[in-house]
Amino acid sequence: MVKEENMNNYKFTNNISEENKLLYKDKISKSIEYLKNNLYEYGPGLKNSTLSYVVTKIESQSSNILRIYFEFKEEKNIKSKSGLEYIDIDNNDVIQVRRIINKPKENFPWPIFTLAIISLLIAAIFVSYRVYWMDTDGDNLYLAGRSLWVRSDEPVKQEFITYIGNDVNGNEQYWAISPAKQENNLLFVKLSLINYGSGTVKIVIDEDASTLYDDKSIQYKPINPIERTYSSEKSDNYLVNGFIPLWGPVQLDPQEQVTGMMIFEIPKSSVAEQLKWDAGDLIMFAY
Repeated sequence: MVKEENMNNYKFTNNISEENKLLYKDKISKSIEYLKNNLYEYGPGLKNSTLSYVVTKIESQSSNILRIYFEFKEEKNIKSKSGLEYIDIDNNDVIQVRRIINKPKENFPWPIFTLAIISLLIAAIFVSYRVYWMDTDGDNLYLAGRSLWVRSDEPVKQEFITYIGNDVNGNEQYWAISPAKQENNLLFVKLSLINYGSGTVKIVIDEDASTLYDDKSIQYKPINPIERTYSSEKSDNYLVNGFIPLWGPVQLDPQEQVTGMMIFEIPKSSVAEQLKWDAGDLIMFAY
C-alpha cells in the first residue's frame, strides 16, 4: 500500500516507518532531485515526461552508504506501469550509484513481435532462385559457413533506436529501444542469412547467436529486442527505417533467406571491429 502523504512530489509505501521518513528526509530529497535532473537514463520515451516517485525501501549498505529504492511512473498516464530503481547515497549526501532495475513497460508488444515474425517469414518465403546470382566478388562482408551464407552491413551506432509499428489496436505508433546504461550506445547490424544448401536449416537466434568484438577486444552479446522494446514519443532523430529485429527461431528451406537487425549495447567510446556468427555456423566478419 502507498500512503497518501506526499512530500516534494514523492510518497512512501506503508513499510517505511515514520522515524525513517524523518531521519532520511534530506537524503531522499537529494536523491529525488538527482533523478529529476537525470531523466536521460529513462530513454526517449520518458526523458520528457513528468514522473512520480514512491519510496519503497530504505536499507544501509555500509556504515556510510544508504540505499533508497524508488518506484517511478508517468504522472499523467494512468495506464503506465511502474519502474524500479535505487540510489546509493553517502553520509555527505553525494550520489554514489544509480541503477534502474526495470523501466515502466506497456503490455508486451505482441503486434511488434508478430510483425517481426511475419516479416521474417515473408522474407524467407519470397526469396527467389536469384540468390544464386548474387555477386560476392570482393565483398568481405558476404561470407559462407558450412550451411549458411551470411551478408552483413556495416554496424551503425546511435544513442537510441526508434521505429514505427502498430499497437494492439492496429494504430501506427513509435517504438523505442534504449541502452540500459547512460554511458552506452546501441549498435545494430543488418544481417541476411541465406541457405544455399539442399537441406533445411533450423536455428535459434538469441543471446548466444553472435558475439561482437570492439577495438579493445571486449566481447558483447546481442540484446533481446522484444523484451527491450517500449512505446515512445515521435523521435525521427533515432528512427531506423525498415527496422526488423532478427530474433527467435528461424527455419530456412533450400534457397530461402531472412534479413533483420541484431542489436548490441556498447560503450560510447568503443568501435566495432569484428562480429562472430555462431548460430548454426561459425562465420567471422571484420569491419
